[in-house]
Amino acid sequence: SPSNYVFFPRWMMLALALKPRDVVDVRLIEDVPPGSAVRLRPHRSEFLQISNHQAVLETELKHYSALTRGSTIPFDYMGKRYHFDVVDLRSSPRGEKVPMAKVQDCDLAAEFTKAKDQMKAKDKKK
Repeated sequence: SPSNYVFFPRWMMLALALKPRDVVDVRLIEDVPPGSAVRLRPHRSEFLQISNHQAVLETELKHYSALTRGSTIPFDYMGKRYHFDVVDLRSSPRGEKVPMAKVQDCDLAAEFTKAKDQMKAKDKKK
């Protein structure tokens, strides 16, 4: 790429609500701790009906180098796109809550919370 230019993949442009030629500030963060646990909230309970959903999740997480608490990540499986909110992240080795964690080359324990489509109206307000 030319000097002072960065090319983002389409999914990242959409996630950041960027348009071509938008000006962004990109910084390299080198002190991201390795993750030990992540809690994800599926947007649809349909994902949990997949017989091997935990294995699917572990396979799909390998496509990410890091996760950020509060972000939404997509997975494609069997021709469908599923979205997940990153609800909680814990670092290794002490299990402290962190805003961001590396997930590649980590022994990451993943669990699910109640799907968005199963939450009651008062739960969604929290």
